[in-house]
Amino acid sequence: MYRTIPVKATFTDEENAFWVFQCEQANSLFNCAIYYAKQKHYQWLQDQEAYTTFWREDELKCGWKTYKCSTRYPELDKALKLSPHYKGMAAQSAQQTLKTVGEAIASYNQLVGLYYKGSVDRPKFPRYRKKGGLAAVTFPRQALTYKEGLFYPSVSKESKPELLTKIYLELPEFIDPDWVKEVTIRPCYGQLWIDWVIDDGKQSVEENPNLDYSQALGIDHGGDNWLTCVSTLGKSFIIDGRKLKSMNQGYCRLVAKYKEDKPDFYWDSNLDRIQLKRNNQMRDAINKTARFIINRCLSDHIGNLVIGWNEGQKNKANMGKRGNQKFVAIPTKRLIERLKQLCLEYGINLIVTEESYTSKASFLDGDSLPKYGEKPKGWKPSGKRVRRGLYEVPNGKLINADCNGAANIIKKVTTQLIDLAKVGRGVLTLPHRYDLFSSLKKSYRMRSETARVYPAV
Repeated sequence: MYRTIPVKATFTDEENAFWVFQCEQANSLFNCAIYYAKQKHYQWLQDQEAYTTFWREDELKCGWKTYKCSTRYPELDKALKLSPHYKGMAAQSAQQTLKTVGEAIASYNQLVGLYYKGSVDRPKFPRYRKKGGLAAVTFPRQALTYKEGLFYPSVSKESKPELLTKIYLELPEFIDPDWVKEVTIRPCYGQLWIDWVIDDGKQSVEENPNLDYSQALGIDHGGDNWLTCVSTLGKSFIIDGRKLKSMNQGYCRLVAKYKEDKPDFYWDSNLDRIQLKRNNQMRDAINKTARFIINRCLSDHIGNLVIGWNEGQKNKANMGKRGNQKFVAIPTKRLIERLKQLCLEYGINLIVTEESYTSKASFLDGDSLPKYGEKPKGWKPSGKRVRRGLYEVPNGKLINADCNGAANIIKKVTTQLIDLAKVGRGVLTLPHRYDLFSSLKKSYRMRSETARVYPAV
């Protein structure tokens, strides 16, 4: 399986100067490619007389009609081979930068097709990067020479006479040299990082004999109760989100303090440091939570993981300034992507389903769960939320509202293979609460490696 392992770079001053120069050349080459593609595209639009007037809402506007761009990577490579920025980089590294531009243009062309079908808003042509900034520099395996535990990247003829030291990259001890497929040096908040792209030879597990695929774990995401989980084995627990929310609030408070009486787009090294710390905290929380959930599925032999998620639910959310800060900024979607990666390794089926009406309907009373926009006339839930966190069923008994939602999420995708018989009032009443940063120790998170099933070679 392909993986990307980021490692913070520890370069000497001479090495750092070289890599900053390479990143500057990559940034300038990217802008040159965008300029070439844009000028050629607009010249073609002029020849087609594509400048026209059109109505947008209640206003008559004018501009270029949206067409696909015909520029591709091979043309960019041929046109910019003599550029000083191209020559300042290794040939294969410069080609990787131009391929990035080619991919951006290809993505733009796909959006143009969707735009005329009415699926997306009018797309914008790929934009320039900030002048004088830094861009990532990528070396494929062919541009790397391995000698005595070190990788030596290719250096252009123009740059070699200016070198003050040998340029090499030290491979981390846990990575086999044969695994390396690509290396990227990228800037990140005033620092340089090395991304090692490897292929360790392991294959994804389609079916794990240690798992029971008639069992499922349902997950309902929220705020203070970040993840509420209910399994068909009659167990429930909550991943506490209050500490995560507090970290995000602290970050917003510091940013507001530094930007007081400053322009809207003001940014400096202090804000870089704050942003990097916050991103590291969120990444740590995602990795710990994903590992904990996978461990739980493996220890309980659960073969299905069901997550409720409505695509686009955080876009243009209007829950007020505080509400948006507590909900929108929490990276639940990134957690889902991380779970997708881990589920492939352990043979767990991950199902992401829409979660409309799962919080309103009563699981214990068997309420139907229509999709959003398809609710039948006269549909009413059997129970109701009496106050925050509590759901009242028709007989007057109270259950945890988030557990009720998690159970309904499993019901959304229930087939004859999944048995919900053990999900009763007891499991929906008092779930166990786990704190990400105090309850989940490293020894527990690493325990799932013993349950890893490797396919026969």
